[in-house]
Amino acid sequence: MRKILFLSFLFLISCKTNKVNHLADVDGSYLYFNKEDKEIDADIEALIAPYRTELAKEMDIVLIQNEQALKKTRPNSNMGQWIADLLKTQANEIGPKVDFAVQNYGGLRVPQVGVGPLTVGKIFEVMPFENMMVVMETDGALLQEFCDHMAVSGGWPISDGLEFTIEAGAKAKDIKINGELIQNDKTYRYAVPDYIANGGSDCSFFKDLPQQNSGMLIRDILLKYTKEMGEQGKSLNVPTVKRIK
Repeated sequence: MRKILFLSFLFLISCKTNKVNHLADVDGSYLYFNKEDKEIDADIEALIAPYRTELAKEMDIVLIQNEQALKKTRPNSNMGQWIADLLKTQANEIGPKVDFAVQNYGGLRVPQVGVGPLTVGKIFEVMPFENMMVVMETDGALLQEFCDHMAVSGGWPISDGLEFTIEAGAKAKDIKINGELIQNDKTYRYAVPDYIANGGSDCSFFKDLPQQNSGMLIRDILLKYTKEMGEQGKSLNVPTVKRIK
């Protein structure tokens, strides 16, 4: 029991200090303990309590009112498209324009965010990993490979500026960037999570390519925009657009 409390304490402390570790994915397992063992070290509990209370207050802060459920589905979803669109917007604010943005499907960790108050804690649930937004520049041939990879798994969240059709055999066809058919020898610029740029989710074709790190966590980008919209008195109402057919 003391070990469990100590680990919990470390987790709570880590939320209040500068981020050092970079968590991109997690594998969970259940640990079962004797329910009759209720002994808790009073000193450790007293040490943890202030952090737990403060963290709970921060997680309960309402950022904005959500008017339509955000759902994680394939090939298109308003949750994924909302996040991909925010990545594109943020990338365009801090550097040369990008053509589009992509968020990996597995990086979204809840199936749905319901209607009502959208809190800081809920954003952490959607995006718990310390993934950074980076910008890649590749030719159309490699982009075709990336779109094929997305097609094999049934589609990933993509922003406006990119659309394609998944044909029989799980290949991407009719790929259009900003309304124009893809060209193999043309250079395209797009934002993705660094987890993908570093080869995660079987994207080994990106692994050794240059990337421009924005220095921003994707989760912080979500927090930033929802907070700004809420302070302006706006609500969140994200439709699902048919970008992948």
